[in-house]
Amino acid sequence: MLKTISASLNESFKLIWKNKSLAVLLLILQLIFFAIFISINLKYQTKILESSVAIADYMSKLELDDISIASDILEKRNVLGDDPSSISRNYNEIAKNFKLYMTYIFILLIIFLSISWAITLKSIYKINLKLAIHNLFKIFIVLLFYLGSIFLFFFSLFNVSFSQIASESAFLTKYYVFFVFSMILAYFMFVSLALLHKTELKDIVQKTLAIGIRKAHYILSAYFINIFLFGSSVVLFSYFIEKNFFVLFLSIVLIILSFVFGRIFMIKVVDNLTKN
Repeated sequence: MLKTISASLNESFKLIWKNKSLAVLLLILQLIFFAIFISINLKYQTKILESSVAIADYMSKLELDDISIASDILEKRNVLGDDPSSISRNYNEIAKNFKLYMTYIFILLIIFLSISWAITLKSIYKINLKLAIHNLFKIFIVLLFYLGSIFLFFFSLFNVSFSQIASESAFLTKYYVFFVFSMILAYFMFVSLALLHKTELKDIVQKTLAIGIRKAHYILSAYFINIFLFGSSVVLFSYFIEKNFFVLFLSIVLIILSFVFGRIFMIKVVDNLTKN
């Protein structure tokens, strides 16, 4: 296993070193992605936060002790105050903005991942434009299946009314299985993407399962290395955020580069596994 991982690491570093223009192009694409992603996050998370604060503020003003509740019942007042509908109204706003947020993130991921993986495959295998476009189409179809399934699970989280949530203490527990299944889909998704250049769509499920299950220790090792590289860059960024501008800038570049390297490394690992 160590030989395959080491060889893949070496090949990935060499590819980036020999194709600096590729690295710069992918870095720029990654920067554009993060800029749009942050913009979407700021817009919709701000709206969701406003509605959440409105619910919290309203709830904090309610007197929900036993005596106050008994008094409200005796006087035929609503225990949830003068405007109880504001809770469900703000919850509906949260649900609406969450769905819009997830829709835009889904579209962004589909477009960005399709383009970035197609460019990466083209550069690694030195293929012509026609084949690169064919790969782009296959990548789009595969992402549509994986990301579509994952996002449907997230959408289902808010496909209930506020009254259903209030009456169900284990609201999030029932979606735990969906979350686990989403992680499994994400695991296999990158294996499928790495296989696409040498695999037709009709064979992708079989080959993905063969590599993802039989060679799971290799794939998990690749994920661990990618997560470690990303995590180290984030730690570096957090530590030097107010201490050293140059190191801070370098850590930002490393964070972005970790995504670029991660794609190349994943493709190289899977490619070497298919040769064994």
